[in-house]
Amino acid sequence: MKSSLKTMVVLSILYMILLSVFLCACGGDGGGGGDGPAGISYTGVTTPAAIDENNAQDLAIGAYQGGSTAGSAGGAAGGLGAVQTDGTEGTSSPRTLKLSRALEDSLRRVDLMSRSGGISLGAVYEETDTVNGDCGGSASYTITVDDVTGEFSGRFDYDDYCSQGVTLSGRVSFSGEVDVDTGDILTFTFSFNNLTATSGSDSFTLRGDISYDVNDSSISVSMDMLLKDNNTGKVYWARDCTMTWIEGAGYVEFEWSGRYYDPDEGYVVVSTNTPFVIYDGDDWPSEGVLVIKGDTGSEGGITKARLTVLSSTTFQVEADTDGDGSYDWDSGVLYWSDF
Repeated sequence: MKSSLKTMVVLSILYMILLSVFLCACGGDGGGGGDGPAGISYTGVTTPAAIDENNAQDLAIGAYQGGSTAGSAGGAAGGLGAVQTDGTEGTSSPRTLKLSRALEDSLRRVDLMSRSGGISLGAVYEETDTVNGDCGGSASYTITVDDVTGEFSGRFDYDDYCSQGVTLSGRVSFSGEVDVDTGDILTFTFSFNNLTATSGSDSFTLRGDISYDVNDSSISVSMDMLLKDNNTGKVYWARDCTMTWIEGAGYVEFEWSGRYYDPDEGYVVVSTNTPFVIYDGDDWPSEGVLVIKGDTGSEGGITKARLTVLSSTTFQVEADTDGDGSYDWDSGVLYWSDF
């Protein structure tokens, strides 16, 4: 009898352990950058792209926009990098810039040093509330702030939250540091596993991390991020990338560098020789030069392409397809509205 009772107790304990493991495995919240059930991965080409006359244009535009769009493949204009029909501002900004600015905007709407209506545990303060987007939707948040050290952390749940012409849906976690004397945010990081960003007919699912360093006149952003085009199913990768932007009076200026991975062609190394500038009221940049570098060419040098902004409506792509140091292919004048 004692032996049977002991066996039943052991089996009960084993059952509870297995039940707990099952519940933990199924009960994730989808936040962060881990391999959650909805996580995406890059399975495309991981070697340097051989830049030639057939892919130079698509790779250069994709590196600027943060993923190719239907327009760059010869289809109808669309994508976060192209002007939309809904009239939202900044529609020609790259996906990476628009997403970074939209996430930053949501955090700026939270009063990190306010203690109204929250829970205080000594120096640590916790608050739950909701903020509204500047073009629709909302985001609920929970945040914990240490008003002695300035460290904070929390999460956003975006419900069609719209900012910078981008609508966000899904959960992100964040952490950072605020100046406890001035209330100014110094640094912060967003992590996400299943965040959806839409603009017009363009829809992307995103996974990765974006870290911000706020200076007096500019914001520097470091990111490692996967972007899945929900229209084509293709996954692009912005790896070890850095973006710096300045919001001036009537314009935004930005630079961009790092590795851009195209799933069909491989990766290119991106650098901005001349910063891009988009003026208020314009749909596309008026200034800027971006260079991408790929695999070794037949002449022993690196193949490369250069995207040069000609005006607020036009640009040009040139390519060194054999690696001899000279641009031997020219797209001619291209119109942003076609992409």
